[in-house]
Amino acid sequence: MRKIASSKAKKMLIIIFIFSSVLVAAWQLGAGDYFMARLIFAPDREDLGEQRQEEIRKDRDEEITRHEGEGRYSSEQIPPLDYTVTVVAEELEIPWEILPLPDGRLLVTERPGRVTIVGKGSIATIHDVRHIGEGGLLGAELDPDFEENSFLYLYYSYEDRGEVYNRVSRFVFQEDSLEEETVLLDNIPGDRFHNGGRIRFGPEGVLFITTGDASDKSLPQDLSSLAGKILRINPDGSIPEDNPFPDSPVYSYGHRNPQGIVWDPDKDILYSSEHGPTRQDEVNVIFPGKNYGWPIVECGEGESDFEDPIICYTEFTLAPSGMDFFPGQGEYPDQLFIAGLRGNMVKRIALDDEGSILDREPILTNWGRLRTVRYHEGNLYVATNDRDGRGIPDETSDLILKVEFQPD
Repeated sequence: MRKIASSKAKKMLIIIFIFSSVLVAAWQLGAGDYFMARLIFAPDREDLGEQRQEEIRKDRDEEITRHEGEGRYSSEQIPPLDYTVTVVAEELEIPWEILPLPDGRLLVTERPGRVTIVGKGSIATIHDVRHIGEGGLLGAELDPDFEENSFLYLYYSYEDRGEVYNRVSRFVFQEDSLEEETVLLDNIPGDRFHNGGRIRFGPEGVLFITTGDASDKSLPQDLSSLAGKILRINPDGSIPEDNPFPDSPVYSYGHRNPQGIVWDPDKDILYSSEHGPTRQDEVNVIFPGKNYGWPIVECGEGESDFEDPIICYTEFTLAPSGMDFFPGQGEYPDQLFIAGLRGNMVKRIALDDEGSILDREPILTNWGRLRTVRYHEGNLYVATNDRDGRGIPDETSDLILKVEFQPD
């Protein structure tokens, strides 16, 4: 009896060993990522159940309705915007950044790793990109002296020894191709979630970088970590001497997942948009060396040790991503435009001469999830993003829109 029992035990151990080996091999070959992609970050949700699709549509309609007709912040009447929308690019895959080029064309980053020129198609694939969850090829920016040096900067996720990180690299853009990658800053903690990713040059010619907390709440308050921060570096990757923390790229800290950043160049004000936990989305004015509170406080909460946001969305989830500044023209004041993912809108925020809020309203509420917005030569360019795994793909998915404002 003991021999029979021993034989059965050996067979069971062999079966367990074989099964475990198969699981490990499948995981290493990407099965884990496959199932995560199908269940959480599927690029196409056509197989989504009708009931769930209806729930998403209902949430979208409720959020748009809740935000239409928001109360004004002053009695001053802001003229309504009249505009037309034209689709200028389609058949993209999760477009993340829009970058106008000096020759008038648009460069677009697609999260799986492609760099695309609207009207021409893909011109490069960044092979080191790790497209995982919210990570991948994200932000892009031109050098202030681009017409002389042809430098293009990219922010993307990559993998090293099984860990996900983010980096900022500089490329030479020549004859519609990218050459000579120079890594300026890497080992920025990354994850499936909360990678930040927006990069913009400020008026002083230094590069600002938004980073997420990489799903680790201990990192935003840790000044030795690059996660949960807004960073500031020179175009060659060196640390500016006037950064608030010596020998550190950290400019501000205590951020959860900032995905938008833009300057008001005339008033020298730096704005950032940030994802909050279960609503609590923020628009902040960024000051050097300041702590924005995450995860200790949400939306400021009046704590004197932290900077409070100028806007906190507590009634609905905007999920703000890219943003841009619209300089005042005629009867229109200065304005911020912020793309909303879960909010399915662009938020228009009118500002007075001191940068205080006059008014805010939603526009473009019929185009699904909106990833970024870019102002260029009097028009807005907007990327739609319903194939990022959290929307319902349809004819409005993954497009570039041109928004032309009509004179009265």
